[in-house]
Amino acid sequence: MGLESVFHYALYAMLVGYVVIVGRFIYYSRRLTNAVWLLMAIVSWPLFMLDEWLRMWQLSSLSHLFGLSDVFAVLLISAIYRVVLPKLVAAPKWRWWLWGPLVVTLLLQSTVLLLPSVEKSAWLVSSPIGAPLILWPAYITPLLTGFSVLLLGILITEQLQMYHRYLSYQVVDPHDFRIRKVTGIMGSTVGVAFMGILLVTAATFGFFSIPYWQSLFHFILGLPLLVALFCLTKPLKTSPSPLDYQRLNAGGLTSAEMCAAIARAERTMIDSKAYKQLGLTLTDFCRRAELDATSLALALQVERKQNFRRFVYQYRLDYAKKVLLRTDTNIANVAKRLGLNSDKFLGEVMVKHFKNNQ
Repeated sequence: MGLESVFHYALYAMLVGYVVIVGRFIYYSRRLTNAVWLLMAIVSWPLFMLDEWLRMWQLSSLSHLFGLSDVFAVLLISAIYRVVLPKLVAAPKWRWWLWGPLVVTLLLQSTVLLLPSVEKSAWLVSSPIGAPLILWPAYITPLLTGFSVLLLGILITEQLQMYHRYLSYQVVDPHDFRIRKVTGIMGSTVGVAFMGILLVTAATFGFFSIPYWQSLFHFILGLPLLVALFCLTKPLKTSPSPLDYQRLNAGGLTSAEMCAAIARAERTMIDSKAYKQLGLTLTDFCRRAELDATSLALALQVERKQNFRRFVYQYRLDYAKKVLLRTDTNIANVAKRLGLNSDKFLGEVMVKHFKNNQ
């Protein structure tokens, strides 16, 4: 079996994966947020891979379309950014310049139309190598595509990392709100985008001869983007952060303001017994307490050296020690063996207790 046959099998496998993604999107469509942007991303993927379909099925009659599809990778990851950000940030700020990579790539990709059809027909057999002054339209578009995917991938990855870093500051049960798979695949996308840039640069200046470097470029970019779509077509449980990270790191509240915020939070916690609520978030609690979320998080961090999760857990543990250990002999016996102050054990007991009493 030749290398070309293996590559064709890989493309067919990706097509099967794409069909699965479309099926997942249809099945979960009513439960998905930002479904329009996600649909745009899904539609963009096979268009980005158009050159490979033309090659694989030898559609020489459509060779005039060759080299005009790379911009769809930029559209795809731009749409992914619009899908992911509202899941991470309660009040996302949309910046106009984020569409800049898409516009620039689209404008420069149109220069491929300046190349003769005979030249593009030859690319169906073998990708161009060298002669950058003559064939620059063939190189500039994938190069810009790689840089655009790299830039937007870094922005998405940074937002995901920031979300996970401060998750304990705004939820009590962070394991219920993590989306590590999406973080991992976006990090991988950044890595392969950088590899794609190196690949295009090497082909541009003829550093080495790979007859199908364009196919390799499409494959290494298309695969992680396809996996990202697979992850996003199933509803993700997240807690969009209400925190202003800049304010949280800069401070700005007086000691009196922070003490007042903590006192109000403590009264609300006791009066409403919010610590019994599974999946409690800082947003819900601050709405109940009529407090600013960032101010409370900052106050707990500075005055108590705690995050929101630890603040709530101290009430859960007190409840476990004062109530559950006196009323449930089984829990009391296990606690004696582990030690009364086994926070890990008592925390697990509290979660199970609240679930059973929902």
